[in-house]
Amino acid sequence: MSEKREHRLLFFLLSHHSPKKLHRTIPVAFRGKKIYLCARCTGTCFGILSMIALRFLGFEAPYFLYVPLISVLPIPVTLDWMTQTCGLRESKNAIRISTGYLLGAAEGLTLLSLASGKLQLFLVVLAVAGIYFSAIYAVALKTRCLDSYLEENFRY
Repeated sequence: MSEKREHRLLFFLLSHHSPKKLHRTIPVAFRGKKIYLCARCTGTCFGILSMIALRFLGFEAPYFLYVPLISVLPIPVTLDWMTQTCGLRESKNAIRISTGYLLGAAEGLTLLSLASGKLQLFLVVLAVAGIYFSAIYAVALKTRCLDSYLEENFRY
């Protein structure tokens, strides 16, 4: 793979935004170059890592709270992403990071439930994720708001 293609691949993996939408990323200086990190994904990574760190420090949410937390925490990021994607508003990086963090916390709890051998809980979480995806798909299908998003971001 050529160096230029590697650079493009790295850019896509870390920012996954077109150059004209870099305001949705966090620029980080690394080895004298700017690397653009997706703001929402950065929040998500911190959410996952914080849940894992809390577990290692001995803090753990009670088992009965897992399903409600994992079900509710993704709502803000879903609303933020959908309203932005449908063109109703432009989100801000602080909102993207904080809602991404909440999603990451839910994902962290999901990973911890799987690592703890709580397979039934993991299956319930998969069902909740299916409900989220179905709802997003239904809204997108009804409003056709994803058409321009997909066309803009996935031209071949």
